[in-house]
Amino acid sequence: MTQKLIQLLQQKQLTIAAYESITGGLFSHLLTNIPNASQVFLGSIVTYTNDVKVNIGHVLAAIITQYGVVSKQTAEAMAIACQNQFNSDLAVSFTGNAGPGKLEQLPIGTIFATIVYQNQPTTVELSLNPTWPREKIKLIAAETIINHLLQIILK
Repeated sequence: MTQKLIQLLQQKQLTIAAYESITGGLFSHLLTNIPNASQVFLGSIVTYTNDVKVNIGHVLAAIITQYGVVSKQTAEAMAIACQNQFNSDLAVSFTGNAGPGKLEQLPIGTIFATIVYQNQPTTVELSLNPTWPREKIKLIAAETIINHLLQIILK
């Protein structure tokens, strides 16, 4: 699936960048496992604290304060900031709760991921099994968004 995404991006001459929190760079890792990904993958921002999201990642503190760090609005702000910083055709962001407990009253397995393409943000909300280990939650989130990227690009 990841190889298919890289090939499709190459065929369509599109670039992609990522802004990751919950996935901790896993999405970027999956892309960079594919030979020649450097032709389409520009890079990523990985932030784990709110302060770094604001100071390095260019997400407005007011968005995080008003909606929470795990929210559609924050995911969209992250993806838009990513696209602006990298000047990429597509940008992807991930924010969520992988546990061990609730975060902002949201259960483990709650993830918001946004894809920005042609100035259109598309946000996917995932409610994954809270009993899964962190590694599985992160992997399923990354793979799900790779699948959504394929669908969006092929439209």
